[in-house]
Formats: sequence, structure tokens, C-alpha cells
Amino acid sequence: MSRITPVLFACVAVSWAVPWAAGAEVSGSNSPTSPGFTDISVSCGVAEAVQRNYQAHPNWWLSGLHLVDLDGDGKLDLFLSAHGTPGALALLGDGKGRFVCADGQWPPTEIHLAYDADEDGLLDLTMTHGDGGGQWWRNRSQPGRLSFQPTGLTRDAARRQAIIDIDRDGKADWLRGSSVGVHFNIGNGQGSFVERGMIQVGEPIRAERLCIPADIDGDGQPELLSEWGSYAAPQGHSRIYRLSYAPNEVQARDITTEAGLPPSGVSVRGIGDVDQDGDLDLICLENKRVEIYLNDGRGKFKRADGALEGDGRGINYQSWGLAVVTDFDNDGIADILANGRNFLKIYRGTGGGRFQYYNTRWGIKDVSAASVDDGLCFGDIDGDGDLDIIGYTAAGPRPRREVAVYRNDLPKQNWIRVRPIGRTGNRGAAGAKIRIYQAGAADQPQSKHLLWLEQIVIYDSQAASSYYALAETERHFGLGKCDRVDVAVDFFPSGKTVWRRDVPADTTLRVEEQ
Repeated sequence: MSRITPVLFACVAVSWAVPWAAGAEVSGSNSPTSPGFTDISVSCGVAEAVQRNYQAHPNWWLSGLHLVDLDGDGKLDLFLSAHGTPGALALLGDGKGRFVCADGQWPPTEIHLAYDADEDGLLDLTMTHGDGGGQWWRNRSQPGRLSFQPTGLTRDAARRQAIIDIDRDGKADWLRGSSVGVHFNIGNGQGSFVERGMIQVGEPIRAERLCIPADIDGDGQPELLSEWGSYAAPQGHSRIYRLSYAPNEVQARDITTEAGLPPSGVSVRGIGDVDQDGDLDLICLENKRVEIYLNDGRGKFKRADGALEGDGRGINYQSWGLAVVTDFDNDGIADILANGRNFLKIYRGTGGGRFQYYNTRWGIKDVSAASVDDGLCFGDIDGDGDLDIIGYTAAGPRPRREVAVYRNDLPKQNWIRVRPIGRTGNRGAAGAKIRIYQAGAADQPQSKHLLWLEQIVIYDSQAASSYYALAETERHFGLGKCDRVDVAVDFFPSGKTVWRRDVPADTTLRVEEQ
């Protein structure tokens, strides 16, 4: 599939039944016998839009779920990708939990990354080009009407990508994985990228490399975490590299074994501070099970046996999907959402880096199509301060993969959202670290009042993205009953720390580097 013709789509009024969704919507009560999430696929408009799209495109290969602000109105929209067939569908959200078919034109394939590369206040997209390549599309939309323009910026292998200022010149760069290694495309801060070098990751094999730039040892400089496998090596391989920089050159030293991670049989799926002690831990798949590797604070990892409790840890395929750390019940304790082939697992944190499998209790189907790594999709679609989830109803063969929209109806607790705004050239603040403290900690930055640590890591694995996307980078934190916090953002690569003190809960805070 090599076309780059923009999709033109109009919603046509058609009447039919939606059998799979009948009776799906239940009470939003939070009694012990009621799920914490409610399937609103019908009432939000998504079920009907999907059915209409299947009628217009019977062979639509639905291959990606993405919550991104497509038209720049500050509200999350829903993009449903297509792999090798017509049918990519764009639905505009009203910020209150309803979606309608978009007008205008949009790319016809799969979203990989959504990032404002030219810093004009609109999210640009990297899309599938051909089968496994990548292409940037410029966003020229207006609220309510989409307009995406294809560019000549293409690469022949770009299923797995990331954004980070790899050469530390103050401008965000574009990383992409190939079957050989990780390639560095240096940015000019205005949306253009020039490829300058790569590092080989393992032995060449037909499996693109994951790119996760993250500071695992706390020295302020990101290491590079990579993984590969897929059909070529289903057991998975992972590597960790310490990077060094010279003019027009990036050098890498393999520290995988030194960091305590087996080089084979383990697939890194995501990072996050799962035990909330101020460093980044790893979420992995190993021996067809979800596992956590805890960081000792100096970049040394050890598997935390018994950290995940309950059913749902077993999987069928190891080298697919992503995982993210966030807070779905806003209780101030980290939760994990992980997907792969063909699962979508939610683990509720109980504190201290321990988690319980919660799909059944919260009413979320443990299923994801994920034939091309899609299916990790979450964000606040109704503006009520908690994170909703979008998944699948079944993982059967295409066509007719159906979408489930789960509204979060858990008891209300406090939260905060932080938008770090970097300097011109890296306005998306890739690499920045957000720390949330109990109020008053700004006067005692070395105290033990840390509530959350989050590093801004922007990456994808095929058609699965690591976070929801707005034009301004945003991260969500639950606060429980805490009603005021102090916030510190360490920007990268400048190292500048900006504090905001005594910030009220239930607000969205913008923190600018300059």
C-alpha cells in the first residue's frame, strides 16, 4: 500500500441494529456489584459510526485506536486506523463524551506518532507509508474541519518511532527503528528532519527496533531502551544503551547485562515509576507473563516477583504491544495499562509497587486486536477529570473488529494535569521530568514528599501510541484526597527546573521553560 491520497469521508444516515452492543450500557453506579467503567459505545456515537464505515468499506482492516486532538480545539478526537485497506475513520469529540464523523481530509493509513513538529499549535502525524514505512503529514485543520497535507518526508522503515532531542541542541529529533537498529533524524525545530547516523541494535533480523529514550540512572541524560522480536523472534530481545554525543555523531554502549536485564527472553513494553520512589521502572513480558523490573535508583533493575497479583498475567504472544503507568481511579497510586496480542490488561495499584488484575472488577474486556500492535488507547473524553479507555470487543479475524468505549465511572477523587512547555524547537518538552509533591515540598526539595515522577517519553510501537495527544504535551496524575500540590518540571536538555507552588487539585497546569 503506497498511496498517499487524503481520505474524504461523509457520514450518511443509515439505519440498522448494532447486535453486539445491545444491552451493553449499564448503570454508572459505583456499588460493589457494578463495574467501575461503563460501555457507552452506542450512546457516544462510536458504534454507529463504525458500522457505517464498515458498510462503506466492507474490507476495512481496523488496525489502530488513537485519542488525539485532530482539529486543534483542545478536545480529544478518535482516529481509527486502516492497514492496507480503505476506511481510516476520524471522529471529532465534543469534550463531553460524544463523537461525530469529521468533515475534511485526513491520512488514509495508521497513526504512529502525533506531535506538533512545526510548533504551530496543531498536531502533525506520522503515518504508515507503504507497508512498513513512515510519512509526516502536516496539520492545517480548523476546529470542526480537518485538513492534513502529506509531505515528502518519508522513510522506508518506521513502524516504531520516538521524539527526543538526541543531540541536545535544543531541537526535537525523530528516532525510528529498522530491522538493523535505531536511526537518528535530526530536527530543525520547524518540522523538518535529516537522517544523520544510527546505532546497530542486536543482529539484523526482520523485526523493527523499539525506541524508548528514558533517563534510567537519574543523571539527567536519557539512555536508549530497545526491543525487537515479533514473528522473527517471538520470545523477544531487549537492549539498554548509554549514549554519548559528539558533533554529528551519537555513540552507544550496551549496558543491558550491567543494568540487570536479560538480553534475550524479555521484552520491554513500557516504563514508569510503578512504586513511586522517584525513578523509572520497567514493565516487561517474560516467559509469556507480564513482569515488573524495579529500578534501584541507579539504573540497576531486578524483577519484582509477586508484584502483580490475580488472574490475567498469562499471554500468548510476547513481543507485541505497549504498557503505560498512570492513575485510572485517581487515588494517587500508580496503575498499569498494558496491551499486546491479543490482550488489554489493567492492573490497579495497591501501593509500594504492587498491583491487582482489575479487568473483571472494572468491567473492561481483556481483549485487543493488536495484530499490528494497536489497542492501547486512553484519555479523558468527557472532561470529568478521570481517564476513559477505548478497546475492542473481540480479537477475532478481520473484518468486523468492533470498538468498545469505556467511560470511567469510578468514585471521584482529586487529580492534576501538567503541561510542560519547552523552549522553541522542543515545545513538546520531550525528555522533561515532572515531579508532583505534597504542598510545601518546594521549600524542602530533598524531603520525602514526592507523590509522582513522570518523564515525558513520546514513542509508539506500530499503531499503538504511548499516551493520548494534545497539541501541548499533557500528563495526568491522581491525587486521592490531596487538594494542593507543588509541581517541579526539569526540562531537557537545558536542565532548568521550574517550580509551581501550592497548585490546587482538579486543574490543568501549564509550566513554561521560558
